[in-house]
Amino acid sequence: MPSEAKNIILLVVLSCTFVLPAAFIPLYFYGKLISSADVGQGQQRPIPLAITSSLFYLSFYLLRKMGVPDIIQNFIFASAIAVIINLLINIKWKISAHMIGIGGVIGLIVCLSFLQDANVILYLLISIMISGFVGFARLSLNAHTPGQVYIGLLTGFSVTVLTMCLL
Repeated sequence: MPSEAKNIILLVVLSCTFVLPAAFIPLYFYGKLISSADVGQGQQRPIPLAITSSLFYLSFYLLRKMGVPDIIQNFIFASAIAVIINLLINIKWKISAHMIGIGGVIGLIVCLSFLQDANVILYLLISIMISGFVGFARLSLNAHTPGQVYIGLLTGFSVTVLTMCLL
């Protein structure tokens, strides 16, 4: 793939999954939808999560129109689904979005191992170590209970593996 095409893909993904979601934060504050940037209160999460999932889906849609390889499209689609599931679970119970994210990365690495017959053991070990650090941080900050951390990790991993294997 030419480097110009890679740069465009990176720009689309970075814009839709980081820049635009972050750009909405001041609007959430202005509209009094959130009281802090970490959106720690469960009742403050639905609108930011709905907008974020829409932007993730926009990224998927644009990548699909651009003819980007399926594995990249499917991972972005899995991420959008994981955010929607986070939103739905959040209606009744708060789970760790951080752990959903790292669980999705671990799921991606596992899928790459099977789908691309790649030797990714080092990346898998590093991502599992990082998940431990992230989970420890969330617990140390009293941001989540152990159950919220574990369910978040399992949700991200499961959604990614199932989505990438089924598509």
